[in-house]
Amino acid sequence: MLGIVLDVATIFFFIFMFKKCAVKSQLKNAMESVTFILSSVVAVPIGVFLGDFCYSSFFRPVIMGRVEKTVIDSGNVDTSLTTVERIMNHMPAMVNNGARIYHTTSGDNLNQLNKLLAGDLSTATGEIVDILARPVIDGVVRALFFGVAFAGCYRLLRAFYPTVEAYFYNPDRAAVSPTNGMVLGAGKIVVILLIILSMVQLVGPVLPDFILFRPETYSQSYIFKIFNENNLLMLFLGEGITG
Repeated sequence: MLGIVLDVATIFFFIFMFKKCAVKSQLKNAMESVTFILSSVVAVPIGVFLGDFCYSSFFRPVIMGRVEKTVIDSGNVDTSLTTVERIMNHMPAMVNNGARIYHTTSGDNLNQLNKLLAGDLSTATGEIVDILARPVIDGVVRALFFGVAFAGCYRLLRAFYPTVEAYFYNPDRAAVSPTNGMVLGAGKIVVILLIILSMVQLVGPVLPDFILFRPETYSQSYIFKIFNENNLLMLFLGEGITG
């Protein structure tokens, strides 16, 4: 049911945004679309680089220190909990929340974890932390830096609007044409939608375990599946941390 509600809400979002584009000049719509696209192109590598750097330099060493003893002693402890469950108990809350979205403790990840735990435990901690914690923490930090970089780049490019407008101005480009305006503004609208989907997917692990925040809730949403599965922005922003 919520999937259908999301489809209706998305349609209203498109209608609202296209109506806004229809009352702006063709040149203005074109500049806004180019600005949003360029801001995304610049912000993605910044977000990825800074996210990876922060995880490797700050988060990874701390988490390794918290779980290293559990990993090394895993073969000498007899409890009702599995080793993976005991390791997860020492992880930050956001990593445990993220397990349900990124499936870090199931499927192929679980097979990799079991292989590591059956091998040399003295060197396994780092790889285990990368499997369990990196997708969640790196994803959230990437989203944070992407948002900051995107906002900064967008504001910077907007400062050049008067110069660009003066350079490309002519009566035809400055005219308000509803059809052309909606076509030229489509780039901006699509970028906004893809950013929303990417931020929800990356920041989802830190949100409370509530039905509205679960991806499976929207499994019946046709529009959500189309854009979520073909999200070009997420293809690069989530590289290496999402399947």
